[in-house]
Amino acid sequence: MIGPKNLFAGWLGDVSPDFSAELLKRGEWMEMQTGSILYSIGEDQSSLWGLASGMVRMHVSMNEHEGRLGHIVGPGFWFGEYELVAGGPRIMEMEAAEDPVLLRVRPDVLKDILARSPENWRWLTLLAVQHQAVAITAADDLMLRSAVKRLAALLLRLSGRRAAHPSSMPLDTIPATQQEVALAANMSRATAGEILRDFEAAGLISRDYRAIHIHQARGLSGLLSKD
Repeated sequence: MIGPKNLFAGWLGDVSPDFSAELLKRGEWMEMQTGSILYSIGEDQSSLWGLASGMVRMHVSMNEHEGRLGHIVGPGFWFGEYELVAGGPRIMEMEAAEDPVLLRVRPDVLKDILARSPENWRWLTLLAVQHQAVAITAADDLMLRSAVKRLAALLLRLSGRRAAHPSSMPLDTIPATQQEVALAANMSRATAGEILRDFEAAGLISRDYRAIHIHQARGLSGLLSKD
């Protein structure tokens, strides 16, 4: 079983020692198979989840849009606070990738911890603020006029190198298809394919079946600063 160390490579490393100790003590370790769904959009479930190993693919579906890949996260990432704070159903679908190991803190347990020490609500607020920063970055990147920059920014974000927690570990492989990446970058599959081929020819990435491997993140970042 994966230990709790990786859980601190993100939000958990920012909270008080007492709060983190309670979460680790009362949470449940879970091993998920790739492709399994942790929870679906609209589901009435408000557990808090911490990712210790593997990855999780986050699918979004807002307004009139169909569900699509929105983000990918790796070890150290925590999620699930939105529904607990807002009191509504799930707004995202979470899909396991790379056989992740997670710590699940069920809502009754979390509410008990918060009731005993109300000051710990501040840490859930911090988690929500951190996630808001990621969402704002994603929206800002989608307004980049250059398709090349838009796709480079997306690959950096999906690999944990853009708008990520300073303590988080970057991902060398993005478990996503070319079609999913194209939709997430708001461009056609043909346009995305052409740009990805250029990135690959430059040695920045390589492509595999349902995956994109990052080889030169600095090179991708450099594209964002070009006129």
